[in-house]
Amino acid sequence: MEEKRLNKEYIVINDLPVEVWRKSVKNINLAVYAPDGRVRISVPHRTSDKRLRQAVTNRIPWIQKQREHFRTRPVAIVLKAVTGEMHPFFGGKYPLTVVENSARHYVSFDSLVGITLHIRPGTTSKMRLTVLETWYREELKRRIPALLAKWQPQVGRRAKEFRIKKMKTRWGTCNVMAGRLWLNLELAKKPDACLELIVVHELVHLLERDHNKEFYGHMDRLLPEWRDTDMVLRNFK
Repeated sequence: MEEKRLNKEYIVINDLPVEVWRKSVKNINLAVYAPDGRVRISVPHRTSDKRLRQAVTNRIPWIQKQREHFRTRPVAIVLKAVTGEMHPFFGGKYPLTVVENSARHYVSFDSLVGITLHIRPGTTSKMRLTVLETWYREELKRRIPALLAKWQPQVGRRAKEFRIKKMKTRWGTCNVMAGRLWLNLELAKKPDACLELIVVHELVHLLERDHNKEFYGHMDRLLPEWRDTDMVLRNFK
């Protein structure tokens, strides 16, 4: 059947290799993929070579911009929880020291010394990271009550509880019916102002469910600089 036909080929335009897929589609679609900036275009089966090349040529500036973005994007560092690594903690980067002489697992912190991970000898990398994650969670839990005490009277609403979890696409959520705030565990690695922003943001959802004019009006009143902090949160590495 026609819809199952897939033809793959390669062309070079302006010294740029392009992967071409001819398939049963109506439109021409161009994409650049990480991490190496591979260029792929899908076109209807009967697209002429001239039209194909023109479609790519017209997007050369955009393609180059995307490829440059991927080229300069920092490579994610895989942490293994070993001595000498730099680990984030509320906006700072601190050296990690691993001490393998403890009867129990725990973490200590000193702003001048850094993060010290106390573990039993022979503890695996996976378990070390789990101990650090538990510490991040506890530190986040320790800071949130003071922020709620500060901001709930100003917002005019009280959260019944807060919880912490890993989230891939959100910094926080609010279950309005339950009065429950969910906060992203990664906030323990961001500057303090970012945690405060998300706490206020989710409390305001107890006033306004949606991101409407009223919602942003409350944010402007409570945290006039919230947009600057939001930019820090989005870009902080």
